[in-house]
Parts: sequence; structure tokens; C-alpha cells
Amino acid sequence: MPYPARRIITLTLLGITLSGISILIIDQPLSQYFRQPELLPLWLKARAITNIGLGDPYFMIAILIYIFAKWIRPQLTKWREFGRDFFFSLLGSGFLIHLIKFSFGRQRPHLSEDLNPLIFTPFTTDWNFHSFASGHTQVLFTVATMMSLTLPRWSWLYFSLATALGLTRVIIHDHFLSDFIGGAVVGYVGTITSVYFVHRWQLRSSKQN
Repeated sequence: MPYPARRIITLTLLGITLSGISILIIDQPLSQYFRQPELLPLWLKARAITNIGLGDPYFMIAILIYIFAKWIRPQLTKWREFGRDFFFSLLGSGFLIHLIKFSFGRQRPHLSEDLNPLIFTPFTTDWNFHSFASGHTQVLFTVATMMSLTLPRWSWLYFSLATALGLTRVIIHDHFLSDFIGGAVVGYVGTITSVYFVHRWQLRSSKQN
């Protein structure tokens, strides 16, 4: 597939712009809003489902799909490609998100009494300073992007679910809104880029053989 460079650049610049605006204007008041005692039931619901964005189960799903379609049902070529692409998309976008987290070293909201969004300690391995960007959101948008590439008819549903689940990270004060935006962009861009290079490598390998 051709690499949509213009779309990727536009989306990345838009994400940077929206994240910057959010850091300066929205992050702190929004986080303070979700701290209200009357919103505790919402916090509890968000806390209960937020780990749907953990990456490990999706890596396992990708591997199992690939194994099943390669050795048990080898006629399922498309699903074998899906499992392979899914795995490398999770790997590629995951690597990118951790590189960003390490480079920015942003403090998580709940560690600051006033939910200060401007505390950064770059190049630290401390999890408490890995707020930007959201890894859970990156995983969710990787899943949504892979599904939209496979079954594009329901793209609106995949991205709506990824957005709703990703925002639970903001509600429970593990991330700011700008972290969510960053994670969403990385999930999409990382997936599209990973799939492109996997297909390019596959095409080159098939030509050599």
C-alpha cells in the first residue's frame, strides 16, 4: 500500500498543536473537574475498564491469530497477514510511545496536589514521570486502526470505542487530556507506518525469492 505521507504529517502536526493547546488551557481544569466528589461513581467505572488498553493481551491475540492462520488453517492468508501486521503495529507504535515517554518525562496528574500539567523530568525511567503520551490510548488506537484497515465499514465504531476507553485514563487521573491526544496520534501513525514497512519488506522478500 502507498504510504499516506501527507495525511500522516497533517495528523502529526494537528496532534502536536492540540496537545500544546490542551497543556496550556485544558489539562489542569479538566483534571480538576474529574476530581469532584460527586463524580466518584464515574471514576470507579472508568477504573474498572481502563486496563482494556493494556498491550499484553493484544500481543497474545496477534500471535495466536498468526499461528492459527499459518499452521492450523493455512488457507486463511488474510488473517495470517492480519496477525503479522497487528503484532508489528503494536511493537512499532509501542516502541515510539515509550521513546516519547522517556524523552518528555512528564509527571502524572495524580502526583501533584493541584494537578499541575507543567512538571517534566526528561530522560527518566520512573513510571510516575511517563504521563506523555498515554500508552493505553496508543494501544487502543493501534487496535482501532488495524481493524479499520481490515474492516473499514465499521471504522467509526472502532475509533469511537478507542476514544471512549482512552478517555478513562483522563478520568482516573493517570493522564492529562494532552496525553490522550498524543497517544491517539502515536497509535494511528505508528500503525500505518509499521504496516507500510512490513508490507514493503514482504514485497521485497517475495521478489528476491
